[in-house]
Amino acid sequence: MTSYKSQPKEVDMAASAIYARISDFSKFEDLVAKLPEEVRSQLGEVKFTTDTIVIPHNMLGEITLRVSERIPDKRIALQAENAPIPMFMAINLEAKTPELTEVQTAIDVDIPAMLKPMIGPKIEPMLKQSAEKFGEMIANIVKI
Repeated sequence: MTSYKSQPKEVDMAASAIYARISDFSKFEDLVAKLPEEVRSQLGEVKFTTDTIVIPHNMLGEITLRVSERIPDKRIALQAENAPIPMFMAINLEAKTPELTEVQTAIDVDIPAMLKPMIGPKIEPMLKQSAEKFGEMIANIVKI
């Protein structure tokens, strides 16, 4: 398993407040509705429930990110379902002070050894960028 982590982002908010905003994904529906049309159109028909984020994909069907672990004020972990390779995502919160929290996201993938030479060099830059964008997204969502 290979892990790709975002740069830590400092957010001027208590870890408990951040966790409260992001632990129930159904709240993201309202946030998406507030985004500019051009940004919403890039998201496509993403659906949110309390425990899942469902991302439609033209070739793969729906990929579901389902919560696999919740540690209040510390961590939310998700596991991908229907993804072409095993994939896990995590949002890690570390309280630096009562009102300052470090947010870091991670994407862990398990590329089979036979496929790694073929797809590894192509997918690694995308995964690094995805981890970074995921971190930025979470840091920005909590500020809304």
